[in-house]
Amino acid sequence: MRNTFRLAISMFLLMNLVACDSLLDDKPPALPENQNWVIITNEHAEKMGIAAWLVESEGFWTPSADDVLNLEGKIAEYLSQNSVVFSDQPPVWERLDEYRRQYIGLERGGRQIIYGNYFCSNEDNWRQEFIMVIDGGECYFQVEYDVESGLFIRLLVNGES
Repeated sequence: MRNTFRLAISMFLLMNLVACDSLLDDKPPALPENQNWVIITNEHAEKMGIAAWLVESEGFWTPSADDVLNLEGKIAEYLSQNSVVFSDQPPVWERLDEYRRQYIGLERGGRQIIYGNYFCSNEDNWRQEFIMVIDGGECYFQVEYDVESGLFIRLLVNGES
């Protein structure tokens, strides 16, 4: 049993290492310097295997900067309207400039959804590697945004350990 567990962990780490190395070959779209968000292309999302462990998805697409800017223009209001899931002070929506974001386009039910991954930690390779943390509280949260309707359809906030 112990050897099986070690083998499983080794395979998981090896797969992630190979996936991360290949991601560096495909750079995300260029953004202005000091930009606090990045769009993960559909090619990156597929290479990372996000659909297998992230959220329900029938495929990927690459959001445009305009798609993301529309979401960005609405996120603070959406978070304040859903303030019951947050407890930190000052509130998250007043500190969004402290968060980095990764945006991934998901296809679901014929709709284009933007999955926004928000985190306040300072990860070195956050533009190339998907950041996933279990627990961490309000420092880590995710949203889903329907591009056509212009509405947020889901908010997930990490728990505390």
